[in-house]
Amino acid sequence: MAGLLRRVQRDEGGVATIEFGIWVTAFFLVIMGVLDFASFYMERSRVNEALSAAATKSFADRENVDFGALPGYVRNFAEMPALGVTASCNGVAAACTNLNRTCACLKNDGTYRAGTCGDTCTGAGMTSGSTAGYYVTLSANHRFSPILLPGGLLKGMSSGQSVTVRVQ
Repeated sequence: MAGLLRRVQRDEGGVATIEFGIWVTAFFLVIMGVLDFASFYMERSRVNEALSAAATKSFADRENVDFGALPGYVRNFAEMPALGVTASCNGVAAACTNLNRTCACLKNDGTYRAGTCGDTCTGAGMTSGSTAGYYVTLSANHRFSPILLPGGLLKGMSSGQSVTVRVQ
């Protein structure tokens, strides 16, 4: 028995097979990690695409935007039922309306200043020559759950996207 163990210990046959197995396992783990990152960016892209489609629909229906249906439209288009979607108008959440719209000037920093519809926006932080309008902002937030990577690396990472479109 001792002779058999010494012979196995000195035997170099199968070293290439073991080395191949170790390299394949390491390669597989690296590829799975890369796929987790790719999956994160694909989900984020789907959210962006859905928000873009909803913004286009809002602009096409600008006279009578169905603000209540927009979040569902984004969720359905992104194929993410748990996607958190909110709509705000001129920077005020849940204040979107098709009647008696109040216009605002969109500032360079993404905030709004009250304005009269169609008037030129002037002052600090305004884009020169822009006019006041009614702006709809759609925001979506999605939590990502990785398949292989350790929980602390990507778990709970949020993918928040938003789009603003002028409808008046």
